[in-house]
Formats: sequence, structure tokens, C-alpha cells
Amino acid sequence: MLRTVVIDDEPNARQVVKNILELYCENVEVVGEADSVKQGVAVINELTPDLVLLDIKMADGTGFDVLKKVGNINFQFIFITAYEEFAIRAIKLSALDYIVKPINTNELISAIEKAELSTLNPADQKARLQTMEHNQSTDKAKHKLVLNTQDSIYIVDISEIISCKADKNYTEVNLISKGSLVISKTLKDFDDMLHNMNFFRVHQSYLVNLKYISHYVKGLGGTIIMTDGSRIPVSSRRKESFLKIMTRM
Repeated sequence: MLRTVVIDDEPNARQVVKNILELYCENVEVVGEADSVKQGVAVINELTPDLVLLDIKMADGTGFDVLKKVGNINFQFIFITAYEEFAIRAIKLSALDYIVKPINTNELISAIEKAELSTLNPADQKARLQTMEHNQSTDKAKHKLVLNTQDSIYIVDISEIISCKADKNYTEVNLISKGSLVISKTLKDFDDMLHNMNFFRVHQSYLVNLKYISHYVKGLGGTIIMTDGSRIPVSSRRKESFLKIMTRM
């Protein structure tokens, strides 16, 4: 049974979450709730829950402030946020789980199921939060990305990613200093995170960092030669858009 605390400054939002949990998540027990950062910290410290669902923005701060003030994060947590592209990208880059308002029942259920299956590692949680904080306070060129492999967690500079290659529901991430890492996210996930950070989807199966393009070989779609010598095809459908970007570089 997951002992759960819900933190949100909107009473209706808390009620929606509690209703969904009661109806569809039999392994979850809501043991407390809060409507502010201050109250949230107090409730967590008093009840020591297994799971915390917390809003990003509240009147006296953010859900991130709650986690910083709690100290030891010996619980799973899921962010709840109204759609804000910057905030969501920071969360995605940090490999943290979230759901978007208005709350979708299936998305909340899926996030809870993921929490039930996750093995809590406070050190991993701390690393992800530090990455999120870093990404909120620096420019895009210095952003970092948390990459989960089957046996390790890597925090890498986004500027070190040369390319990403689709492998069914996995992605092979090609890095300057660490070789290739296989990550259990789709290429679409990486495209969503990196598309406005100097990356371009040149093919259904490839996403490239434009800074590492050496040259382009003309053809039906053509082929990109990366600085590490790798050859990446350009689909005929994406060729025109890619060449427009190349002329602006």
C-alpha cells in the first residue's frame, strides 16, 4: 500500500486527484494533503509517506521548494503542473515523472503504476533534482540530461550528444566521451526534449546535433557525415527542411 500525500494549492485539483486514486488505485491510501509549500513540508515530515503528488506552482513557492526543504527524500514523487513548456522540458531532461493539468485519469493511473514498480534510490532522486535545478538556472548551451540505462544513471551535458538512433522502443544515444548508451525511451521522447536545442530529426530513425555535422553528401535524401565519422541518412521528406537549416548555420 502506497501511503500518499497530495500537495496543491487548488482545492478542486486535490479533490480530483483523490477521487481518481480512490476509484482506480486500490494500492494507494491518501494519508494527508497540503495547500502550500510550508504545510507540505510539515505534512511530509510528520507522515513520512511513500509517495507525494505535488503541484509545481503554489502561492508561496514551488513543488521543487518542498523537496529542497524536506531534506532526505525517502519517498517517490510525481509533479503536477499546468502546461508550461519550459517547466515540462526541465522535468523531462531530469527524468522526473509528471502529469499535466487538467489531470487525465489514465495519465495519473499510469504514473502511479510506475511509482509502484520503481525502486527508491534517494541518491538517484537527489541527482535528478540537482539536474532539474541546474537546467532552470542556466542557458540552453549548458543544460544537462539524465540518462537511465539498465544498470546505471548518467548525467551528461546535452552538448556532448552527437546523435540519437531509434531502436524500437529504445534509443541509442551517441556521446563524445561515453560511447553509446541504450536508453528505454523512444526517439520521439528525445525529439520532444531536444528539438529546440540545436537538434534536428533528419530521419524517422535519427536525431542529430547540428554542431557535430561535418558535411552533407547529396543524394535522393542525402547522407550526413558527423564529426565522429558516422554516416546518417536524411529522409527525402525531411531533406528540404534540413537544407534550409544548413544554409542558416
